[in-house]
Amino acid sequence: MLYLLARKVGPYHLLFLLLPFINLPLSLQAEYNIQAPLWNVLLTLLKNVALPFLLLSTTAVIAQFWLSSSPTGKYYEPYPLYAVSNAGALLALLGYTFIAEPLLGLKRLSLAWTGVYIVYALLVVAAWFILRPGKQDQEVPAETASAQCTAIKPNTYLRWFALSSLPSAFLLAVTNMITLEIGSVPMTWVFPLALYLASFVVTFRTSGGAQRLLSRFWPEILLAALLCYFIDPRHFGFAVFGILATLFMVCCLAHGNLYLLRPHKNQLTKFYLIIALAGWVGGAFVSILAPLVFLGLFEYPILIALLAILFWDRYPEAVIFFRPKAFNVFGFARISAACILIYFVFLGIWNSTREHIVYRHRNFYGIYRIIDAPFFYNGSPTVIRKLANGMTLHGSQILNALYEPTTYYHKGGPIGDVFETGESPGRTAVIGLGSGVMSAYIKKEDSITFYELDQYNLEIAQLCFTFWEQCPGKIDFVAGDGRLSLQNKVKTGYLYDLIIVDAFSGDGIPTNLLTREAVEVYLSRLSPKGIIVFHVSNRNYEVRPVIKSIARDLKLSGARNIPIPKDKLKPHQNAAKCVALARDPVRLDPLFRRGWVALEKTDGFAAMAPWTDDYVNVLHPLMEKFRSRLAGNKEE
Repeated sequence: MLYLLARKVGPYHLLFLLLPFINLPLSLQAEYNIQAPLWNVLLTLLKNVALPFLLLSTTAVIAQFWLSSSPTGKYYEPYPLYAVSNAGALLALLGYTFIAEPLLGLKRLSLAWTGVYIVYALLVVAAWFILRPGKQDQEVPAETASAQCTAIKPNTYLRWFALSSLPSAFLLAVTNMITLEIGSVPMTWVFPLALYLASFVVTFRTSGGAQRLLSRFWPEILLAALLCYFIDPRHFGFAVFGILATLFMVCCLAHGNLYLLRPHKNQLTKFYLIIALAGWVGGAFVSILAPLVFLGLFEYPILIALLAILFWDRYPEAVIFFRPKAFNVFGFARISAACILIYFVFLGIWNSTREHIVYRHRNFYGIYRIIDAPFFYNGSPTVIRKLANGMTLHGSQILNALYEPTTYYHKGGPIGDVFETGESPGRTAVIGLGSGVMSAYIKKEDSITFYELDQYNLEIAQLCFTFWEQCPGKIDFVAGDGRLSLQNKVKTGYLYDLIIVDAFSGDGIPTNLLTREAVEVYLSRLSPKGIIVFHVSNRNYEVRPVIKSIARDLKLSGARNIPIPKDKLKPHQNAAKCVALARDPVRLDPLFRRGWVALEKTDGFAAMAPWTDDYVNVLHPLMEKFRSRLAGNKEE
């Protein structure tokens, strides 16, 4: 039935080409809903980009069907066109990330995409008239076509489904693992997706060399992937390379088998329908079901186990490393490598179970863990309670010194400097709650308002930490996007003396909070003598040049702290980087007296264009961080 429908898709496809013009040029009109963030994203995408996405996603299948049903199609194998299609997608993905996005703003990109789509539509029409699909079907007798369509066994359908759904799910599991630590910015999902696309380019061809090679080593590949899951967070930067390498090898092996099981070209529409459906199911399992069912990234090891079952079914001989009757050096080496991997996997499992996790929660925004760890404070044994999202610390509290600011917010650090040099009474706004540790600086006559995107974090800070209860000043909480919430406060005329931007997602960049328009919103809610402070501590990105460029553009005075050397910090303290902006440069003088320095041309930061709501270039802060580390910057 699907084959008969596909025979009619040609002329209809030419008409469908016109539908995306309803949404062109592309623009996202997001409707914010804090109660259902996942469905909010899905509905926004469905409303704004569904038509062009669905149309373009059919191109590879339509092109292959047209070729196979054209007069010249009997001389060609259509399936390699799928490799060509994915090669084009790979080039477009990398071109957008490294060329288009850093050079163009969203408005220009939208107009450029519209122009490219028009060219695409014209090429599709030209291909239709050149190939004239369907003509061959008229010339081939029905009996011959029927003979070519041999019956497909039910277990073949199941194998198609498994070989497509598991790599798709593993791609998203790997992406989640990386973005949880590094942040959900384009760079963190581009590389996994690029490797996923590249696996189709490598395997959907007649040679099959990659698939044959990898089929001999799938146990070691999956053990290495499992090892990356349990690796020490301090070495996660190295683990990323291992995660990406194993993802590519797993996808190559699965997709190579998928190519080997391809049906006759007359039934390719069935084949691609199963692949598409399986890919969607795999993606839905990780994106929708896993956050509802699992409290951690448990889908990652579960998928490794399912992949092991799948590959064992296909290549059981790969598990037999060594035959005692015929000693084999290569087999012995494989046994040794496998034993080493197994040892480190169990070591990682042992280390992960040593953490005393008193609470764990997972939702759309991340994975929260409350960890109690033994600690010595002023010579006395006690417990320090930590709040972690992924592998990033978001605050802590010493249980026998309940009102002592800790981690990045300790007294003597940049946040402490800001509060201790401010005028009192003061009105403070903080974007990002964490454990609520900054309320420890609020005096009786002061007030503080926390703006927190994740409503569940409000409950965690209230139930697991006591900074709120002990705060003598007035505390308010606003659930929702900090920038939008501040923007909505304009009508009230309420002004703050201090605004602190401290919103993190792992070690990612909250780009929407670091644009020129965002700073203009902060300024609209800032008193004439007030200051804006950005907490920019980050292992992967150097965002101080971004803030410097915005300060220059808005004619603001700026200052940055010099991080305290690690050997001078106490165990419950972390080195922090902050940038302060003010309309009045005199307001920054107390910070300069505490060792802060001005944002100047001689600070060593490379010049860059300011970020705006239309233009964001995440490559620059990434490269700036890399350059700083190569130069041996002591602040790193």
